[in-house]
Amino acid sequence: MENEPGEPPKQKKYTIVGWLTLCVIFAFVLGCAGILFPLQSLYYLSLGWFPFLKRVIPQMTVSVSGLVSALVLLILMAVVIQLLGAFIVRRLQTHNTTVSPKHWQTRWTFALIVIVGISFTGGFAVVGIAHQTSWLVTSDDALIYKSGFGAARRSTSKNNLKQIGLAMHNYHETFNQLPNGGIFSQSGQPLHSWTSQVLPYLDHTALYNEIDFKQSWDAETNRKVFETKIPALENPGMKFLFDNGKTNEQNAKGYQPAHYAANSLVLNANSNMNFKQISDGTSNTILAGEIQSNIKPWGDPRNFRDPTLGINQSRHGFGSPFTGGAHFLIGDGSVRFISEEIDPEVLKALSTPAGGETVNEF
Repeated sequence: MENEPGEPPKQKKYTIVGWLTLCVIFAFVLGCAGILFPLQSLYYLSLGWFPFLKRVIPQMTVSVSGLVSALVLLILMAVVIQLLGAFIVRRLQTHNTTVSPKHWQTRWTFALIVIVGISFTGGFAVVGIAHQTSWLVTSDDALIYKSGFGAARRSTSKNNLKQIGLAMHNYHETFNQLPNGGIFSQSGQPLHSWTSQVLPYLDHTALYNEIDFKQSWDAETNRKVFETKIPALENPGMKFLFDNGKTNEQNAKGYQPAHYAANSLVLNANSNMNFKQISDGTSNTILAGEIQSNIKPWGDPRNFRDPTLGINQSRHGFGSPFTGGAHFLIGDGSVRFISEEIDPEVLKALSTPAGGETVNEF
């Protein structure tokens, strides 16, 4: 019985075109979604050595002694393989245990040299690919972190600040003032944070009702509340909850962090600030922003800092795990990514609520 004819060549052509079209559409969708790391990973692992060679070759210096040594070793290898091959062939002919060639051919020697060379090159290539893949995943500047997942983390952090901004505006509408940067007793004892005050407006009314505001935030009766995670207060770009994963008094007790801090020039201890007092304009004044060092629990009343210390410049100032700057909540409720290279005078103007400075583009 004759075999059925295979798939027609024309149909195979259409199948290939269909798969290519699907791949292009898939790549386009990934690009639109900002998930570039699969495409970039494929590029770096397959063609990344082209720009590497382009960058490295001009910097290479030719060593005459090295070339001579390599040539001598290559000749010695060829001689050894040739002699060893000839010896093996003679032994096979002497014992006549199998069908053997009459003599060892020179082209076989060259073929073995090529195979050995390819094996060494392949080994180096495998090590290089493993190293590159490890870098893509684990480096501090990892491609996956910076492109695909990094874009999603940036977006989430930005949305967190928008939620915080909306909560502050709702608080202001209810009490005709912004939350205090921190509530302190007359004797100066830290009691409660600005984040605790806006909990009902972050969809945590039940948690807010559990707080005993007559006791300080770190009193034993309040421990359970402040051991609760608040997703809107955690930056997904942070690799550690607190400072680089180091154990300190706060996280050792199980308190949960706030990766965002208030602007101390607006929201400070018992500040009682309202929008009317922000004469520079709410669209020109920072309310809060991202931090990545000296992180405090979200219940800590001292969770505010001075933006004029710079962005990513001081562990006591504002900063971000994202390269180039940090996200800030502006008084009008918008969120801006401000460059760490911003003019210090412009940053100062954005930090003060009633300084009368002119705010240039930022």
